[in-house]
Amino acid sequence: MKYSKLWGIFSQLLIVTLFFSFSLISCTEKEKDVNTVEVTAKHDAENNQHIFDLSTKETKSGWVTFNFNNASPSDHFFMLYKVPEAAIQAAEEAGEPVLQHWYGAITAPFQEQFNPYINGNVGYGEFVDNLVAEISEKGPWFFDPGAPPMGGPGFTAAGSSSVTTVYLDPGEYIVECYVKDEEQVFHSYIGMLEQLTVTSEKAEAEEPRAHKTVTISSENGIVFTGPFEAGEQVVEVHYADQTTYSHLLGHNVQLVKLEDAEDDSLLQSLGEWMNWTTPFGLTKNAPTGAKFVGGVMAMTEGQSGYMHLDLEPGDYAWIAEVPDPADKGMLKTFTISE
Repeated sequence: MKYSKLWGIFSQLLIVTLFFSFSLISCTEKEKDVNTVEVTAKHDAENNQHIFDLSTKETKSGWVTFNFNNASPSDHFFMLYKVPEAAIQAAEEAGEPVLQHWYGAITAPFQEQFNPYINGNVGYGEFVDNLVAEISEKGPWFFDPGAPPMGGPGFTAAGSSSVTTVYLDPGEYIVECYVKDEEQVFHSYIGMLEQLTVTSEKAEAEEPRAHKTVTISSENGIVFTGPFEAGEQVVEVHYADQTTYSHLLGHNVQLVKLEDAEDDSLLQSLGEWMNWTTPFGLTKNAPTGAKFVGGVMAMTEGQSGYMHLDLEPGDYAWIAEVPDPADKGMLKTFTISE
């Protein structure tokens, strides 16, 4: 009887020990499957700088999840461009770091040519001509072979956070936010420009499993199947195609929470805010009554990014950062019921 009783106790202890061992192994495997970069958007008011604070400036290739915390008073995003080899070679020939070369060839000309346009001294067409001419001289690689957009966390309201996963091949990437301050200065021009190195070492992170898919194209606009529900979920944003619009950029996909989806003046104001070429557009914060909760910045045709969401009941809209998004089928409202 004693041996039987002792064996019973031993068996229970063995089961408990094995349970915790398997739990630790499971947690370890789960940690190995995460390839995460923490990004915090900050504002240095004393020096009037907008800053990206990255937990690392080097990450493994494959699926990368960006946890984006906007700790500043302005709306921000985190846009990724893959730096072409031609730009890296040009930077080496100029004796400059890649980030410095990008700033001098792309970021600075954009702001400096934008100033006379936004101040009313030249028309939009002349601004575009002057900009293209300067970039063609200083950074011709930007047009050929080009710096493809690779997504990244979308518009996120001041004081909020968002999570986005994208696939990144090995290489050098430039990240920026070109939201403007109230003086019509792009944030990228005053600090919000960084470089991220993606190594050839492959991450073990798997492609997220989506609950819903939102597709965007120049022909059909934003298309999704509903209804969306409250709670945690993963949404795939798929780029069926990509093109360039009158504001010189392609389309992207953003999610915004609305105070009232039937408020036509709010929707019109929100649509106008999405066009950076106007004094009102992309200036500091979205219109009152609209709060961005994340998105997937522009990507090339056929790519997908993933938004990790925890949605509350209420009114929402999917919207693209293009001129007149409603006319292009790129402003779609929906409601999540209680």
